[in-house]
Amino acid sequence: MKVNIKQAFNKKRILAIILVIVAILIMVISNPEIKDFFSKTSALRLNFQTGVEYDIIDYGKEVLLVNNEGIFAIDKAGREAWTIVSAATSPFVRISGKYIMLADINGKEVKTFKKEKAVAQIKTENEILTAKVNNNGYIAVATDELGFKGMVALYGKGGRELFKWHSGSGYIGDIDVSSSNKLVVAQVMTDKEALCSKILLINPSSQKEPECIAEVPGIVAKLAFNDDGSVIALTESGLYGYKRSGKQKFEVDFGGRNLLKVNIENKNNLVLAFDSGLNSTVLESYSSDGKLRGSFDCGSEVRAIDVNGECIVAATHDNLVRISPKGKLKQELKASKDVKAVKIFDGRSKLLSLGDNSAEIIDIK
Repeated sequence: MKVNIKQAFNKKRILAIILVIVAILIMVISNPEIKDFFSKTSALRLNFQTGVEYDIIDYGKEVLLVNNEGIFAIDKAGREAWTIVSAATSPFVRISGKYIMLADINGKEVKTFKKEKAVAQIKTENEILTAKVNNNGYIAVATDELGFKGMVALYGKGGRELFKWHSGSGYIGDIDVSSSNKLVVAQVMTDKEALCSKILLINPSSQKEPECIAEVPGIVAKLAFNDDGSVIALTESGLYGYKRSGKQKFEVDFGGRNLLKVNIENKNNLVLAFDSGLNSTVLESYSSDGKLRGSFDCGSEVRAIDVNGECIVAATHDNLVRISPKGKLKQELKASKDVKAVKIFDGRSKLLSLGDNSAEIIDIK
């Protein structure tokens, strides 16, 4: 019987390849270091300027790093996609739709961009307290005002002033501008026994006086319109929701707990981080109706959180975890020990981890 040498050689080669593959699989399963190498949680190092403080914001498919020199867009591969060079003493960036707003807090300049393309530039007469932009490119700016306790102005997407309102009875806390170009303003009232804030709805296209829809204890640290025109207000003692009509939608009383971090940008996944009093942080997720969806004890103090849709990521001094809104641990991730900020990319398959001396792109499931 004749043997085909070529066929025999091919069979031996195929068998050898199979044996190598099996050996590699055994090594992956049994060796944690090799397993991590092939794991989706492996990190890609970025070129990173150390010793610089950055704010970190998501913008479409990219993440923005912000400092007093400008804005640097990072894509999912860790590459610098584009930059905005714009010096600011105290930069304050907000995103709405395609618009990027860069305000210099305590300065006198606000700019808007679409990516790196400039859209509008506003010069104010007095120092800026805060500013917001909506998805139409309209900009609301609160400033100091001589003879008053503050002023709020509304500008069109080209930077032309459309409306101005002076506050005579209370200092301006936070503001926001809705997708229908209406304003909400928190007035901090100091003329009462206890410090409180009035929440005012203002329609710039109407001659009607501002409508006070609520009075809440303390100072409103964060004020935001939802897409449906409802309003969320955050103080150190509670989270409050109001319908478009001004009727109260919900109230979450913090019960004296110390609020460490907050993310209320996701409509049905409002995440609050509280000090548990045991050197640990507890994360709580609330629905758009203010109902508790779930909680998670991180086991140690949380340094940073981010929320994107139903995905929650929290960083402690020695751990990086992904959590569901119901408080279930979904994934533990590997990252440097000095994580100071995290930001989830659009699509929720990757995140940017930012530390004192490093930045990493990390795959998430």
